[in-house]
Amino acid sequence: MDLHPLALIARLAALVPPPKRHLVRYFGVLSSHAASRSQVVPAPAEPTPAPTEKDKPAGKSRYIPWAELLRKTFGFELLCSKCKGPLRLVALIKSEEVARRILTAMHLPTEVPELP
Repeated sequence: MDLHPLALIARLAALVPPPKRHLVRYFGVLSSHAASRSQVVPAPAEPTPAPTEKDKPAGKSRYIPWAELLRKTFGFELLCSKCKGPLRLVALIKSEEVARRILTAMHLPTEVPELP
């Protein structure tokens, strides 16, 4: 059976679920507001005890260095021009006054250049 390209796309689009909707819908006795649902659905399992400090895995940090995030996001490496090692974040400057003082100490221009 040969389908016209638009007919194939229409059939495939019908299979895509609507956004922000559950893929499984329960009706009848299994619906969440059914009066006799408790007779059909098994009771929830006993909650497991909270893990103790001994049971927890070794402290794995979720920290990802910013150079690694830039590599994953934009696909380029940030390497030191001298040692060819990965750069690391030393400070994050949020204040214009602090940035101005650092640039002044480095004998660099402190004014933002005008765009052509």
